Amino acid sequence: MSVKRKATLKGTLTLTGSGNRVASHCINTPVKAALRFGLAALLVCAAACGKREETGASSPAQAGAQRHTLKGVIRAVDPARTEITVTHEEVPGYMAGMTMSFPVRDDPQVFSILRPGDRIEATLVVTGDKYWLEKILTKGFVPTPGAAAAAAGEPSGTGAAATPRPNRAVSIGDPFPDFTLTDQTGARVRLSDFRGQPVAVTFIYTRCPIATACPLTTAKFSKVDAAMAQKGYGELFTLTLDPEHDTPRVLAEYAKSAGASSKRWKFLTGDPRDVAEVASRFGILYYPDRGQLVHGQGIAVIDPKGKLSTIYYGNEWQPEHIVRDMEKAKTQG
Repeated sequence: MSVKRKATLKGTLTLTGSGNRVASHCINTPVKAALRFGLAALLVCAAACGKREETGASSPAQAGAQRHTLKGVIRAVDPARTEITVTHEEVPGYMAGMTMSFPVRDDPQVFSILRPGDRIEATLVVTGDKYWLEKILTKGFVPTPGAAAAAAGEPSGTGAAATPRPNRAVSIGDPFPDFTLTDQTGARVRLSDFRGQPVAVTFIYTRCPIATACPLTTAKFSKVDAAMAQKGYGELFTLTLDPEHDTPRVLAEYAKSAGASSKRWKFLTGDPRDVAEVASRFGILYYPDRGQLVHGQGIAVIDPKGKLSTIYYGNEWQPEHIVRDMEKAKTQG
């Protein structure tokens, strides 16, 4: 990670502010907590306080960014994607308390320290359609059995019929297992029926309250849809991760609001176990928490031969990336 990214060892949805403030957090950490966490607390303080001199002033791209302080409890840590999932308190003036995943821009050592159950305070940076956490500080520990159950692929006890199992994602270049789901018109949709066309796939749920998550994904996918309509090829699938709520009728209303035509852009649902299986093959995990859905974000392209061509995790992809990848897949397929 570039040294331009400010160190934080805590959290997923908060922005702390100035370097002086970070230093004061480290100095004022209760002695009892420092003794409890030992070396981990010292490493957190070292990364959060010592990195300030290396980072210097904010880059021009971050100069106009919004910064908010976020406090919450970590539910999951994903070093491979440099993300953490946090159940956070209300961020005054910005968003209600909820559980969601956040990219982390911090010293790489932070992922060797953070763990589910850590209570954190962090800086949430929002600039344009991107967001991430910086200056993460640990403040204690809270047991999180729900997060452990989700990591094991088990229901969390909140009524989930099924959740994806981890470590089952298809590798780039490998055939993607065939699946059959139901679109917004009630028609059955089978992946293998679209051989000969590149297929872009993304993931949402219609009740998602985060403007920079599912609604942004849908808005960007709409631009992909418009571009591919002009080119005259390609298919788009949006898979709901909340199939018990997102019935074909619900998805039809959502698709209408997005300006989507079922001829090219299909919003898919189905049996919760089938949806979980498909999501797991894309490496997308999710589980319910406090009435909301904690889920990974991603977008993939399957080539005309049914092989996984590309996949992006997170939400920093742009429509032109997907159009380019679909063009490449069509040519090579």
